[in-house]
Amino acid sequence: MARPPRIEFENALYHVTSRGNARQVIFHTDGDRQRFLAQLLSNLEQYGVILYAWVLMPNHYHLVVRTPRANLSRFMQRLNSSYSLYYRYKHARPGHAFGGRYKALLVESNDYLLALTRYVHMNPVKTKPVLHRPAGERIRILEEYPWSSYPGYVRSQQATEWVDYAVLKQYGSTFPDARRRYRAYAQAMVAKDDDLLRERMGRSIYALGSENFVSEVEQELCREKLKGTRNPDLLMPWRGVEMTAIDQVVAKVYGIKVEELYQHGRSAGEAKAVAVELASRWSGETQREIGAHYGGITGQAVLLIRKRLRKNQTIDWAALEKFLA
Repeated sequence: MARPPRIEFENALYHVTSRGNARQVIFHTDGDRQRFLAQLLSNLEQYGVILYAWVLMPNHYHLVVRTPRANLSRFMQRLNSSYSLYYRYKHARPGHAFGGRYKALLVESNDYLLALTRYVHMNPVKTKPVLHRPAGERIRILEEYPWSSYPGYVRSQQATEWVDYAVLKQYGSTFPDARRRYRAYAQAMVAKDDDLLRERMGRSIYALGSENFVSEVEQELCREKLKGTRNPDLLMPWRGVEMTAIDQVVAKVYGIKVEELYQHGRSAGEAKAVAVELASRWSGETQREIGAHYGGITGQAVLLIRKRLRKNQTIDWAALEKFLA
């Protein structure tokens, strides 16, 4: 049977899952999990993918991601291939680590982000061995489970620089308030299911959203499969944004001259770091090329700038990136 094509376009939002072959265990040890996360981080940086939530279970994982570059297939192919190579070598098991292609639900809008992150974070307390336990014990399991983005959502000291916590802005004007409310929001679902989300997820194996959105996506996939045609409104090849265009946006927002972004040192302050991050996400250029553009810094310096910038949770990336879309 021919595999259905993927719908990919700039800034698309997805809920992605991938399971072990024949549902076999793919994460045997903490070393396996750490290796996967290291590969995940590497690929997030290389492909400019934004990660909102994740969880690792023994035989599968979930991701909620956004792809500014319309490159989900390339991102996932490399992620699963790199881990499969490690898995086969580490555990001396020939064959495929994952059972076929990953599954990806194209999500209609940010309206589903909050419910999706909670759905992903609930995985450790929705397994058969845990379902029969008292609610208090299940809450404890949720709070102590280390292999998901949940700890960073509810405890600032466990936040990681490579997860985007923008969804918390829906829950409070300050991050401490938002984290408290998100914890209550998550714990409220420990002893029950989000029936509305499950019902909408059950409508289609390809899309999550309104009936019109799901219908449009499935019709487009059918047209693509039968005719090999692409609807430009749904399927847009990624076009890198010129770094000079990024510079103009950043200079205008920060009230500086564009030339300041090209100077050595930190005279441009946060503006230069923001320009470097946006160029990494949107330009399609290598770290070395980006570094050369911004004053002749090294590719390693670009990575360090991006690492420091991820700790700054006050930047409204959506507001900046709307000027580049």
